[in-house]
Amino acid sequence: MTPDARGLYVGAAQIAITDSVTNNLTHILDAMTRGADMGLELLVFPETALTGYSPAIGHGREAGEWPAIEEALGRIAEAAARLGLWVAVGAEAWTGEAWMNRAYVYSDLGAAAATYDKVHLTGSDTAYYVPGERPTVFDLRGVRVGLQICYDVRFPEGYRALLDAGVEVILQGFYGSGGDTWKVPVLSAHLRSRAAETGCYVVAANVAGPLQIVVSQIVDPQGLMLAQANQDCEEIITAELDLNRIASSTIRKDYLERFRAPLA
Repeated sequence: MTPDARGLYVGAAQIAITDSVTNNLTHILDAMTRGADMGLELLVFPETALTGYSPAIGHGREAGEWPAIEEALGRIAEAAARLGLWVAVGAEAWTGEAWMNRAYVYSDLGAAAATYDKVHLTGSDTAYYVPGERPTVFDLRGVRVGLQICYDVRFPEGYRALLDAGVEVILQGFYGSGGDTWKVPVLSAHLRSRAAETGCYVVAANVAGPLQIVVSQIVDPQGLMLAQANQDCEEIITAELDLNRIASSTIRKDYLERFRAPLA
């Protein structure tokens, strides 16, 4: 990459997730340390990586468990500052009235940079969570970044809204495992299509099985695979994102110049 190029070295952590916040936190902190040792600037974790995913666990959490989850999120923020690493991690979040399926982003200084609540809920999600209302966008060292979660990938509207907001990189957490193997090619195709139709990079992290229905992957603005995890394995995949390629995306230019709806 040339000296004047805009770049971002990113990773997706494919980790095992249980219903134990303590165990999950240990996995996350270990992966963050490994990511920092690899020189990553940003590490993305799966949907509900900290808490576990209630539809898969088979029961929801009590409101009284929220303080322990908040404390664990604080530990992640502290580690981000200590390691100098941006991190995006999923967790169930209590609003005082209901649980949300939320993505949290912490900066390399440990500051809370963004949150996003899953907008599109599956049928099983609705028994445990209330939906979010809109996509989230934040700035990471001059790079415009957006967030999406799992089932959102089936709905292009959220990605188009991110494109309207000038997003260049989309981070996506999944908790997709345990069967329905027909989804394997479908979800991978969705990720590649979302990247290609927006001209964005997509960095997606999924739980490490068993029987993943999508593997963790990093996709470039043409919809081509930059990195892909192995099925049902715990590992960190990485890629160097060349942000100069965003401006050269013809589909992105075509949308922004000819079809973009006026912003409110």
